[in-house]
Amino acid sequence: MESGTVALTRVTALAGEDLAPLDGAVVIEGGRIAAVGAASVPAGAREVPMPGCTVLPGLVDTHVHLGAPDGRGPLATVRAIADHLRFQPGKRRAFLAHGVTTVCSLGDENTWVHDLRRRAADGTLPGPRVRIAGPLFTAPGGHPVATIGASPGDDWVRVPRSPGQAREQVAALAGGDDPVDVVKVVQDRGDPARRSLEPIAPPVLAAIADEAHRHGVPVVAHWGTLPDLAELLEAGVDHLQHLEPRGPLAGWPAEMLEAMVARGVTLAPTLAVTEAALDADTARTLRRRVLEFHEAGGTVLAGSDSGMPAVRPGAGLVREIELLAACGLDPAQALAAATTGPARTLGGGGPLAPRAPTNPLILCGDPRTNPRSRSEEHKS
Repeated sequence: MESGTVALTRVTALAGEDLAPLDGAVVIEGGRIAAVGAASVPAGAREVPMPGCTVLPGLVDTHVHLGAPDGRGPLATVRAIADHLRFQPGKRRAFLAHGVTTVCSLGDENTWVHDLRRRAADGTLPGPRVRIAGPLFTAPGGHPVATIGASPGDDWVRVPRSPGQAREQVAALAGGDDPVDVVKVVQDRGDPARRSLEPIAPPVLAAIADEAHRHGVPVVAHWGTLPDLAELLEAGVDHLQHLEPRGPLAGWPAEMLEAMVARGVTLAPTLAVTEAALDADTARTLRRRVLEFHEAGGTVLAGSDSGMPAVRPGAGLVREIELLAACGLDPAQALAAATTGPARTLGGGGPLAPRAPTNPLILCGDPRTNPRSRSEEHKS
């Protein structure tokens, strides 16, 4: 939005951390929220009546892979190279078209994604705000080295072989003038029935987390099994990504659930990426586990894992919100998992509240009853 004052009137605003509905107006002045709800239109403001519309914070996808190619085959390969060089214009458009105004890249080429973040921040590249992990940390025999052939020398992975090397690698990413926003670790033993994987050795994992925290950077973890989770909690990670049948399918161990909630560890279950591969009973059971975590007081976040097959940019996050509602979260809670929850715990975005910076999403309809309400383009 351009500078000046704009009043969106006759709208319902989902305001504050809990997305409480307020009927009236949203006044935006100089890129910040000036008033929400029963607010009068300031003199000289541009009034834009939008009856039947809902204003809410822009959506945040807490788990994307921006550099991953779409499709396979020779033509797809050529297109993927061109899109990579242009910083994925199709993905950036798709995120915005679905109301996603912030994404968190959890495993992309370090130099490339830093450049993308800078260009998105200065407006050179239209698209969502970008928060980055840069490369992900794994073990020599872990995912994605042992699964899809990533080389330990690739710019999108780091494979420390000692606590000291781990600290050096984290410091290079989390320190300096252009630090990453999060550090990502992969702690995954795989599936013993199909393929076992090597997790990060606990002393190395502890060094990664401690060094990241020393630089004020949170740690996000990919995990699969309960032993993985136990080691991650011991190391002090902040955010968990994924929820798979290899984990708490039979139920959360009470002590683990209590520790997660007490420490404020968040969970982004990425149900959108697993639903196609699971039978109906398993999918329902995992949804119950999400609800149990939520009801115990845990913070659930929405992440699509866009970049993986069958999860489209933007559309994948909308589906994730629908699946969180199917878990038993009420509509406002499911929306908060993709708006105010990520803003509070991971940064990026923020609530509709006076003096808050804004990038509001305007929808025709009510997303509390229809998550696929149509977004409205609006420029002052």
